Amino acid sequence: MGAPGTSVTDHTGRFHHLTNAYVAGPALFPSLGSANPSLTALTLARSTARAIVTERALTPPPGFQPLSLAPGDWQMIAAAGSSPQMRHLGPLLETSGSYGLYWYLRRSTGDTDFWIEWRELQAGDNSGVYLHAPDPSVPDALRLADTQGYEIQIDDLCAGTPTGLDIHCTGAIYGLQGPSASAANPPREWNSFLIQNVGRRIQVTLNGNTVNDYTGNRSTTGFLALQMHSGTIQFRNLQARPAARP
Repeated sequence: MGAPGTSVTDHTGRFHHLTNAYVAGPALFPSLGSANPSLTALTLARSTARAIVTERALTPPPGFQPLSLAPGDWQMIAAAGSSPQMRHLGPLLETSGSYGLYWYLRRSTGDTDFWIEWRELQAGDNSGVYLHAPDPSVPDALRLADTQGYEIQIDDLCAGTPTGLDIHCTGAIYGLQGPSASAANPPREWNSFLIQNVGRRIQVTLNGNTVNDYTGNRSTTGFLALQMHSGTIQFRNLQARPAARP
């Protein structure tokens, strides 16, 4: 480990002549480390893992600020007879069970841009990002979220009823307008949503590709909510900024 020409890898374990290959093991430190080489190996493995995650981290545009992940700033509303959960796993939120919405209570969604990173763990995992959902304390909040607000869909199999329609595919304004392109990454790879909202206009950019530009006639204010539907979706790096009016 060290500089090119004097070593095989850099200090993170990445081979100097490759951009996507790392190694972590005793071969890198035959005469260094603790008396127990497993301790050195664990330390190096953690360093290498941090380097890989940092290198592949997605970066939102300027002006965004993180949303709170404190459980007290969120509220679950479950459908009758169901048991959805949103697990807090350090910097990640992870869905399980069905059916419900997880309301973010600290700010409304009127004229707000959101940056949200997500990934499905298996093909067919289903979730969504809601804008303009009503206050979760109102009666029938789940139904009103669908009729008064908008869902930005996450579902690579387009499994809404009837199945296969583009209005049920990832990047759709669910039930209203399908995406113009299929730009999602495969399962277990992270994706980014840039959701821009001014007035009645919602623009969705998926992994740098604008896939939806929709102007509706529903509520222009409300709350952000994340959906528990089926399978497992993980969310991270949830951020927001005031939208810039034209």
